[in-house]
Amino acid sequence: MANLCGLTQPQLEQAKQIIFSRGRLLERQLYRYFFEEGDRTAALQALLAYQNPDGGFGNGLEPDLLCPGSSAIAAETALFMLDLLDYRAPDIIVPLLDWLAANQDEAGGMVHPPQDLAQYPYQPWWDKDDASRVLVLAAQLKDWQETKPSFFAKARQFYEQDGVPEQLSFYSYPTFAYLKHYQQTAADEAAFAGLVEKLPVVLAESADHFPLFGRYWYYAQGDVAAGVMERAVAAVVAGFGPEGGLANPYSDLPWWQPIFTLDSLILLKKGGHL
Repeated sequence: MANLCGLTQPQLEQAKQIIFSRGRLLERQLYRYFFEEGDRTAALQALLAYQNPDGGFGNGLEPDLLCPGSSAIAAETALFMLDLLDYRAPDIIVPLLDWLAANQDEAGGMVHPPQDLAQYPYQPWWDKDDASRVLVLAAQLKDWQETKPSFFAKARQFYEQDGVPEQLSFYSYPTFAYLKHYQQTAADEAAFAGLVEKLPVVLAESADHFPLFGRYWYYAQGDVAAGVMERAVAAVVAGFGPEGGLANPYSDLPWWQPIFTLDSLILLKKGGHL
């Protein structure tokens, strides 16, 4: 692979070894597609193994939540991967939209947790409310508003009730993603401009997550100055240790290292840095 960002060939080879030795079939197929001329269909098939008959995604696609039942975070994860793969065919999206619309609460947020959560391993934060994830899902599905208008109308209802957080944090990205694509009023435009102004603080505070080259904040790449992007590229490259893997901010959750390593490599490549 062409290397423009400064990662050494030994680092890239070690990153591959980490992805293949510690990652799932899904990560291995994604790596094959992006870096070894693998088959996109094989990567899609690996992803679709996590889709349920109800149209939603579950089955541990989000590896901290291992129940089979569909969840909003698994839907977000699937849509991130479909975005990377430039694949948004109706055969996947329409059933997913049906599931999302059927699993909104009265306020428009996403119902959580799945009913079978406690029957399977999960990290403790996943038994909490996850209603606001509807905002990032609406952003990811912005091109499908005519397919399921009720879902997007209720997402707007949720946004109007929930508002914009006074303090932007790493986990405020759903609101940022929503406003990036849904600025319907002057107030929306002003709110988004305010979030953009606060971006440098969030990026600095969450530097160990390499946010612009991760699945949560890559939406913001086009909203930062060129110098900020250059520093972000340098930071993520510096995050690859001698052993080749991207530093894992969750040392007690080792399965995230191959995932975050792969995310950053793909986003570096899609951005023309690798």
